[in-house]
Amino acid sequence: MRENFEKKSETTAQKVLKYFSLLMTFAYPALGLYLLLSSPEQIALDPVAKIGVGVMLIVYGLYRFYRTYQRYFKGNESAGRND
Repeated sequence: MRENFEKKSETTAQKVLKYFSLLMTFAYPALGLYLLLSSPEQIALDPVAKIGVGVMLIVYGLYRFYRTYQRYFKGNESAGRND
């Protein structure tokens, strides 16, 4: 019964993975915004391809943020209950 209330300790590798995942959730949308806002001289891509890849990176970054939040940061209040 007591082990249900004890917090599991994270290993160093798990902490590194958690914060790397969080960092990447900000890196993908930042790269997508950079692609969308960059001038044609900075990145030599077709404008339609730049928009497509930029939007995909932003959406993927938002998806990664959701998954990272669900996995590492959302409290699991109902884990010990048998309702």
